[in-house]
Amino acid sequence: MIQIPLTREQFENNAKVLAAKHGINFPGDEGTIEKMGVKAGYVYADGVLTITILDKPFFLSVEMVEKQLRALL
Repeated sequence: MIQIPLTREQFENNAKVLAAKHGINFPGDEGTIEKMGVKAGYVYADGVLTITILDKPFFLSVEMVEKQLRALL
């Protein structure tokens, strides 16, 4: 699980950048995102974005996926 403190403005700006650059859309304050076989649930509440990996290719570790997500955010 990843937890990243973000202001509302940072969350909205990062969501727009990810959508434009990487095709990852955050359609609201909670939901799921999916890219290249990785599926994650996310919740933005109380100034914290929490992302939980729900499914991934067997050859990727959760740690590897979380590291890549952190780099994008």
